[in-house]
Amino acid sequence: MKALLVLFCVLLLSACGGFQQTVQTDDHAYLQLIGKPDGELLYIDNRRPLVLGTDTTSFNLNGKTATKISIGPGSHELRIVRGDTTIIHRKFYVSSGNVFEVNLK
Repeated sequence: MKALLVLFCVLLLSACGGFQQTVQTDDHAYLQLIGKPDGELLYIDNRRPLVLGTDTTSFNLNGKTATKISIGPGSHELRIVRGDTTIIHRKFYVSSGNVFEVNLK
């Protein structure tokens, strides 16, 4: 009986000896717009514009409308145009796995 108890303890301790860590990385950065999109044009780094609400998908985030767009990490220039008026113009830096948030007003 004593030998069986010792064998059980040895097996239990050997099973607990392994530790493995997994690190998950995200190679993308994100631009997140808060507010209901209404056909504004979104220019990122003077590339072809996205039509907010048509070319993008929004979701509910804590009771607010949010639109999340994947971008590469680094420095960017953002311009949002409503009609003929630029309503937001910002330069920003975002690193991998992080989100730069802008409120549409």
